[in-house]
Amino acid sequence: MNVIDHIATIPLFEGLLKSQHEALASIALNRSYKKGQVIFSEGDEGAGFYAVISGRVKIYKLSPEGKEQILHMMGPGEIFGEVPVFTGQGYPAFADAYLHCSLLFFPRNAFIELIRKDPSLALNMLAVLSWRLRKFAALIEDLSLKEVPGRLAAYLLYLGKRS
Repeated sequence: MNVIDHIATIPLFEGLLKSQHEALASIALNRSYKKGQVIFSEGDEGAGFYAVISGRVKIYKLSPEGKEQILHMMGPGEIFGEVPVFTGQGYPAFADAYLHCSLLFFPRNAFIELIRKDPSLALNMLAVLSWRLRKFAALIEDLSLKEVPGRLAAYLLYLGKRS
């Protein structure tokens, strides 16, 4: 599969025209990471965002004591690291290759320039970010309002829907 075909399968970019996929492909950079390799650390400059082509990426936070809290396991077709594209701030969490992975990297400045030329790209991204916000709100609700058996059942249902 070529870069344009991969881009067309990413939910963030579904429904876009072929010319838009081609424009995105023109700025995308192929990156490969070995299992356990750091992709970025919390606070690093948000130079762009990533799309998973193959493998798995672990997004997590670390407590001051070094305790790891996994926020999400990203798989093929999912994007991560997109928040700094719009805020201009650093990455809000860590990202490591959980398994060997191939990624597409979209540099922030080049992506912003594409959005200026074609604002419909931003509308798709807003939809994905809104969905992710809803998902995190549900996670907070599960963690704070449900007992352990209810949280486990909800997580098992989530895993079943994902696979």
